[in-house]
Amino acid sequence: MELIERLRNESSIQSFIVSECEDEGICVEFTPKIDRNSVLIIKVDDFYNAKHLKIRPASVDCLIIQFCQENQYQVYLVELKNVQKQQFIHRKNLHEKFKNTLYDFIRNQLVDYFYDEKYECQFRLILNAGKQENQQIKILSLDFLLSLSPILFQGKRYGIHGFPPNFVVKPCMQSSNSNI
Repeated sequence: MELIERLRNESSIQSFIVSECEDEGICVEFTPKIDRNSVLIIKVDDFYNAKHLKIRPASVDCLIIQFCQENQYQVYLVELKNVQKQQFIHRKNLHEKFKNTLYDFIRNQLVDYFYDEKYECQFRLILNAGKQENQQIKILSLDFLLSLSPILFQGKRYGIHGFPPNFVVKPCMQSSNSNI
């Protein structure tokens, strides 16, 4: 869990480390089998909002780093959308959010952590979308994600995967097979 401990001590992001990945009434859940101390959640969007930049880069809501085993981690980039219809999800902006998070937040802001050769990180790009209101969930068709170009990052192509509210993070062995 060295990467998680190092990130917890990084002063530039400490104010943005939270216990839940939640926005717009949608949240990410964790199976009871996951030790929550082995997970770190960073509110990326809040990080950029706090910078008061003239042009703020679009970014995902949360970055979730999950310890799997020695020096191996699952890294989830999660965008949360509580919308009535899939047409309300702006495709270009969505793609830009994931790309900026990979290329600016991970590659520039946290380069010393995610580019350390001793850590193996598997990235997962997640859109957690639907309409949630008063315990009712409307599931949207997120097939439009198939038409988005994959994002090339660290020599690999990543597609954005859509899930209805509320996406569940599973233990690493399961998540590589059943989440995506």
